[in-house]
Amino acid sequence: MTEYIWFLLPIAAASGWWAAVHRGKSKQSRNSVGLSSDYYRGLNYLLNEEQDKALDVFLRLAQEDAEAIETHLALGGLYRRRGEIERAIRIHQNLLARPSLDPSQRIIALMELAKDYMHAGLFDRAESLLLDIVKHGQQKEEALAHLLSIYQSEHDWEKAVLIAKKIKGTNDPNIRRMIAHCYCEIAEEALRARTPHAAKDALKEALFIDPKSVRANILLGEIAVDEKRYTQAYRHYIRIFEIDDEFVPEVVNRIVECIDNGASSAEFDNYIRIYSESDKSYLLLKGLSKYLSQRQNMNAAREHAWQQLQQSPSFLGLTEWLRLEMQSDQVTHGHLEKIYQALETLMQQWPAYQCRHCGYQSTILYWQCPTCKLWGTVKPTVMAS
Repeated sequence: MTEYIWFLLPIAAASGWWAAVHRGKSKQSRNSVGLSSDYYRGLNYLLNEEQDKALDVFLRLAQEDAEAIETHLALGGLYRRRGEIERAIRIHQNLLARPSLDPSQRIIALMELAKDYMHAGLFDRAESLLLDIVKHGQQKEEALAHLLSIYQSEHDWEKAVLIAKKIKGTNDPNIRRMIAHCYCEIAEEALRARTPHAAKDALKEALFIDPKSVRANILLGEIAVDEKRYTQAYRHYIRIFEIDDEFVPEVVNRIVECIDNGASSAEFDNYIRIYSESDKSYLLLKGLSKYLSQRQNMNAAREHAWQQLQQSPSFLGLTEWLRLEMQSDQVTHGHLEKIYQALETLMQQWPAYQCRHCGYQSTILYWQCPTCKLWGTVKPTVMAS
């Protein structure tokens, strides 16, 4: 409870000073002493953990003294940060009920009450207040940011896009990336509803907003594969090398599938050469062995896997090399199989993805990090590659 003391003692002192300066001399003494005693009474209630009594004192002060409004806005915010949402709501509702509240103070109180509702999960009530704030213009940017957070939490992607486009600084790459992901969410909903044309329209919007959207290219590639348009799918997948090669492990198998179905392999062969000679060779491990064994032979695939394991050691590289070795007739498989199975078990438990911003780890790919809520920061881990 001591945090309340350090928060409210300066407020009590400031309130007493204001009364001393702005009120008449005899009246000043009575009011200043009365005000201070009420605040200290409230503090004593807080110290004794009599929260409701303390709240009654502070609410009464707000009714009696217009200058206490900022004090109680701050107190309501403190209650909210402590998780005591009902008390915060009560303070802010009480302030809004005052007919003497000027328009500027009313907007501030509305914003605080909207924050209370958001913390309580009452998104519909918060949304109504925030839309009202946006109409008035004051604190519009903050209100839009909160609305954007609400619509993302509720997966109302179309409203999220509309609000995001109203926010100043939509040239900010982070905002544009977020809007593109919202369009990708709309596209995935369309795919689940079996309306691929609507999905393609949404993905075109995503690429218009963010031409470097990895997710939009992957989704367009998947749609093209489903429609057996392998050359077009290949074009989308191969772009990942230039956009963000950390996602290459996600598309290597798909690229090989497209080549198997008639897509030209020229660009992919070039990337194989470039990456095999760099410290990023691990990015190509997934799916590459099958490709090399088909294009050349199994020995070539084994030799490549061994070279890459020496150049960029990883659990996945070791697992892949063991898998290829077990397909050779020249080795005894007994011990290798046991080691391979142990590594496979270990790999299944290893977090395959990690947020580059907050470090959150997962076995599945989240396009929006569940922890820090940023878009596009969760990527395949190097160790799992």
